Amino acid sequence: MKLVMTLLVRDEYDVVKANILFHLERGVDAVVVIDNGSIDGTREILEELSKSADIRIIDEPGRNYDQTTWVTRAALIARDEMRANWVLNNDADEFWVSRDGTLKDVLCRAGSNNVLLCKRLNMVTGYDACEDRLWYEWLTHRVKTPVARPKINDIYTDPLPCPYFYLDLPPKALARTEGLVNVAQGNHNASFDTGASAITAPIDIFHFPIRSSAHFEKKITQGGSAYENYDLFQKDIGWHWRRWYRLYQEQGLEAALKDALPSTETLTADVQNGVAIEDKRFVSLAKQIVNGKSK
Repeated sequence: MKLVMTLLVRDEYDVVKANILFHLERGVDAVVVIDNGSIDGTREILEELSKSADIRIIDEPGRNYDQTTWVTRAALIARDEMRANWVLNNDADEFWVSRDGTLKDVLCRAGSNNVLLCKRLNMVTGYDACEDRLWYEWLTHRVKTPVARPKINDIYTDPLPCPYFYLDLPPKALARTEGLVNVAQGNHNASFDTGASAITAPIDIFHFPIRSSAHFEKKITQGGSAYENYDLFQKDIGWHWRRWYRLYQEQGLEAALKDALPSTETLTADVQNGVAIEDKRFVSLAKQIVNGKSK
């Protein structure tokens, strides 16, 4: 069995090396990296890693964020040229951890299913406490029970019932390559020539979406402008990026941060009340990778 990870990146200097090394240690055999025009040193990191690992870099410099086309193309390269049986379609801020054995152990138990849906754990801090230091050391909290996403008529003005990263966001999909036709926008699902059969997998995705206020500002301007300028996307696709981009333009960065994250005071109260929990499981795993001590 061969498991290949596709990884779409744009200016992920702070996290891309840890992401690739982490997954290579946990059952991924090779990586197809889609570089969307990085200019912050990400590309140099990728080229250095490719000297010692099976990493293929492909360029998609477009600014329309046509993720489904780019990732599908990479997934088919993984299947047709690298002989992958499964593809893990990933973002640089997501780290996939099996609850029982390696990622491949989970795949071996997939039976005839061709999609494994994996839950995301959105790791947060207070919007007023985002720091420019090692992200995995301070992003150690998450909501205990994610809140169901409400019906939103106006993505720009309708209030959310809680910070965005307290919401129950859609899972990500691990896909079998046989019969694969398309990877959905956001990597949330996949389609096949014989139809998809999906089950929930015992894999947690530690998600670190906001690693500093400066990082968030860059992601808003990149992602928000791309979705705003590409008419082929339905309004509800990437709605949160559109929402934050509008908030950023009209009210500034702090308004967008407040929409995405709780305040430090609120997070502290939520922990005390059992709404949020501290989860440090990933800290030791990250340190092993960063320090080069992973087994």
